[in-house]
Formats: sequence, C-alpha cells, structure tokens
Amino acid sequence: GGAVGATFTVALLAAALLLALSLYASSLPRAPTTPSSSSNLVGLTLVRRAKEKGAVCLDGSAPGYHLQRGSGTGSQNWLLHLEGGGWCRNLRSCASRQKSVLGSSQYMECQIEFAGILSNDKFQNPDFYNWNKVKIRYCDGASFSGNVKNELQNGTKFFFRGQRIWEAVMSELLLKGLRHAKQLSGFSNRMLCWWASHFHSLR
Repeated sequence: GGAVGATFTVALLAAALLLALSLYASSLPRAPTTPSSSSNLVGLTLVRRAKEKGAVCLDGSAPGYHLQRGSGTGSQNWLLHLEGGGWCRNLRSCASRQKSVLGSSQYMECQIEFAGILSNDKFQNPDFYNWNKVKIRYCDGASFSGNVKNELQNGTKFFFRGQRIWEAVMSELLLKGLRHAKQLSGFSNRMLCWWASHFHSLR
C-alpha cells in the first residue's frame, strides 16, 4: 500500500510540475508571426502598357513576372522559369481559367517564395543562388504560344496572346539587364528550348 501511495504522489508532483511549466511558457511573449528570416519572397511585376501592346492574359488583364536581382559574380547571369499550366482545350475550360490564377493576374499572389533552384541560399542552391532569377507567370491558356484576335463567345471575350506576353516580358527584361547576360539558363514544361531559339531574334 505504501509503495502505491508513493508512486501516486510522485505522479501528482510530476503532473503539477508539467502544468506549471506549461503556464510559464504560455506567459512568455510570443515572436511575431511574420515570415521567417530565411523566407525569400519576391514581388509581382505587371507588364507595363500591356493592353497597348496586346499582351494580356485570357481575361484581358496585364500579365506578370517575379524578378529577383542577382549579385556579385552572378549579377550578369540569368535564370528564367516559364511557369507551366497546360492548355485550355475548349472555350468552357478557358472561361473557367479566366477566373483563376491560370487566366488572370487579378488572382495572382502579390508575392511568392523563391525556393529550390530559385532560392538565394548559397547552400541550398550553390549554382544559381546569386543569379538574376525570373519566374514568368502563366495566364494565356496556351503555354505562351497564342497570338489571335479577340474571340467572342456568348458575350465573353477571350484573349489568346501568349506569344505577345512572352515578347513583352522579354522586352522589359532586356531593358533591365538581360541583354547583357553572360550566361542564360532556364526551365519549364518543354517550352524553354523553343523560346530560347526565339529569344535571339529579340536581342
């Protein structure tokens, strides 16, 4: 009986100690819930005078991209990421995309985190951490390849202007230093090789 009573007493003391520690921890000031210092958020840039150039998303909004400037030995090297999104195969699916991030910049995040091959962490991304890095947002419905006039269907306008989006973004990036690139690399869903050859005609 005495051994059981002693064990019960120790258990109560342990529970009381855990409760006291929990209450003490909850009374400590909490760190603000802001992104950690290791996060790598990059803002969205909308193409200037997009409508004037006819370079617009499916819904007619301006397309966008995220640019993080390089530094040091990577200041004249560029890494491009063409965001994938597939194709909308009929007007119904294209109409649904107009109300999403895949067809309108109105739904795009103001900031996104650059991670992996886009990271600026030297240990996580030793090859490209200090390069100029660009993520070109997808919003045209045809993998940056369309260039047709407005198509009206049941009162809804569709803009298939992927090629113009690509050219408008490249024109802005050339002015921001891409024309002086010593090294150019990139990745996407099978589109980059085709556009890499087209890029030379824009320089």
